[in-house]
Amino acid sequence: MRLTTRSTAAVLLVLGVLALALAACTGSNQPDSVSWRNVDMDLPDGWYLFEDETDRLSISNQDIGIGDVVGTPADWPDGDVVAMFFTYEPDTLPADWRDLLGRLGAEIETDTSLTLQDEVPATQLIYRYETEGVRTREMVVLIPSRSIVLLAQPVPSPADEDVTEVFLAYLDEMMGVLESARFGAPLLD
Repeated sequence: MRLTTRSTAAVLLVLGVLALALAACTGSNQPDSVSWRNVDMDLPDGWYLFEDETDRLSISNQDIGIGDVVGTPADWPDGDVVAMFFTYEPDTLPADWRDLLGRLGAEIETDTSLTLQDEVPATQLIYRYETEGVRTREMVVLIPSRSIVLLAQPVPSPADEDVTEVFLAYLDEMMGVLESARFGAPLLD
């Protein structure tokens, strides 16, 4: 059987569509990088993308599912769980977060100005507080010029009472995601 250029193209097209369909069926939520609101970021090896919406992006070091809530200790992933939640929040300023943390009784340990990608100003707050009987340490990074707020935190299991050290163990990885950010032009809403 002799294949013409037209039939060869048709066969290649069908194979390409089949390959895309198989990739979608077997695809992983473990991308090497993510793009959100004209910002590209690299992810640490093994991290998961579990939420990608126009106003929020969420990643974690464990597969905690897409939109699922881990309900029982038997459902909990093995090992520590940390997550980073990026949200679009127009008009939010660092002072708003300082006020909120004060009302929560949180202890701000670090209040630092950052410059991302050599030109994008940001404010980093690392704080400690207790919520629902669990002592935690978390980080919020505000990028007002992009209306982006990043909340990076350990996700305690139902049995945890103190996850402050979990945060510190993953701080470099979480900062690596932020430091890898490549900013395009701000999106106009």
